[in-house]
Amino acid sequence: MHLAVRRTKRETELLSSEKRLIAAALCLIGVLTYSVGVAWRTSMDNSEQPRALAQAPTAVLSLPTPLPTDTPVVPLQAPTKPFGPVHETATPTPTVFSLPTVLPSDTPRPTEAPPLEIEAVVNAEAGLKLRTGPSTDFPHTAVLLKGARVVVFRRTADSTWARVRVPATSGEGWVFAQYLSMNGDFARVAVASAAESAPLPTPQPETGQVAVERPPAQACVSVVGDSIAYGEVIFELSGVGFIHVKMAPFSFYMAQQLKLRNIDQPVTDRSYPGIGITSPRHKSYYDLPTYRDLLRDRCRFTVVLPWVNDLSSGIDPVEAAPLHAENLADMARRLIENNPDGRILFVNYYYGAPAPFTLGMAGGFRPEAIRLFNEAMDRACREGALSRMRQVTCVDVENAFRGLGTTYVVQGMRRAEIEAVKTAPLSPEHQKMFDYYNSINPNGVMQGDGVHLSSLGKRVLASYIADIMLRLPDLPSE
Repeated sequence: MHLAVRRTKRETELLSSEKRLIAAALCLIGVLTYSVGVAWRTSMDNSEQPRALAQAPTAVLSLPTPLPTDTPVVPLQAPTKPFGPVHETATPTPTVFSLPTVLPSDTPRPTEAPPLEIEAVVNAEAGLKLRTGPSTDFPHTAVLLKGARVVVFRRTADSTWARVRVPATSGEGWVFAQYLSMNGDFARVAVASAAESAPLPTPQPETGQVAVERPPAQACVSVVGDSIAYGEVIFELSGVGFIHVKMAPFSFYMAQQLKLRNIDQPVTDRSYPGIGITSPRHKSYYDLPTYRDLLRDRCRFTVVLPWVNDLSSGIDPVEAAPLHAENLADMARRLIENNPDGRILFVNYYYGAPAPFTLGMAGGFRPEAIRLFNEAMDRACREGALSRMRQVTCVDVENAFRGLGTTYVVQGMRRAEIEAVKTAPLSPEHQKMFDYYNSINPNGVMQGDGVHLSSLGKRVLASYIADIMLRLPDLPSE
């Protein structure tokens, strides 16, 4: 019996132990289930955490503060390769963020505005000199043609001079500001310092279409025109025919008058007979080698006498007169572009005393046509294109010939008088006619054309022009 009681008691104890084990197992299962649920919710709440944290076997609810001394604080390092492997760990390492010592301000710091630079275009008809400093005392290194584009980046305190860059040639220098059309407020351009106003080094000559260097005008005079300047005269030998006599050109008398004023400068004849600049009936002066020679002269003065052939262009004088004035302005532009330092003197038309045969050859030399041409020239000189060219001076020839009647043009002359003034032999045919006429008229008078200047007329006009030259100051250079 005692043996049965002990067995029953052992079975009871075993049963109780089994129940406790089962209860402990159930409890452990519950704890594990709870932990897994917490970890799952944590991973759902923070989807950016690495997946390895959600799969950790235990939930980390908080970090000890302070951290244990044996736990190093390591800043989060970016993986060497994009999307590199994430290493599982039971305890995540906190990320340490460092803030800058000074936080950026919402208000940006004021910065000093750069000096204003503005674009500009040269508007000077005759071009604009690019100088090494802000004064006419400084030499010029190039000439900026009308329409050249520059960048203005400095100015003088009185805004008279502008320092510019020339993009087309990478040149730089000072120009007279009034000859620039500026695309901006010039007053806002910075004033040049003393160092910036110091003379710039003289560069090598520039080349190109926008800025080109040209040597200064030479101490000489060029005379331009047709047969009036050339000195060729037509004579009628009554009952025989007509001959052409070459007399001294106007340039000869111009040189004489300058020497009388103690000015010893060469005077070059760049004229040619039978040509013009407007008439379609006559050869153009620009097609001649004489014109190319003129461009090479680059004289300080160029004297342009009236183009008599342009009066007989075949165009109605009402239309031809303003056209001729335009052509004179075009000639001035050509000469100025080639020689900006040179002066040009345009002489207008005189009325003369044309012989009847002259009107048959050159019917345009009439008072009405001369009046219209002179009026068109006068307008161009007072308010037109010529008035805007500082190199141009217009000469009213009537002021020179006042009181001379018609003696300033060639009229009747005898053989001895012609022989005294002719400067070249007659052509063989004309020489025969000349000899024959004088054989039958030993003291006969040959009728001059009444259009070309006589020796007196050339001397008087040369004296008048020489006085004008002496009164003209040197060209103001920008």
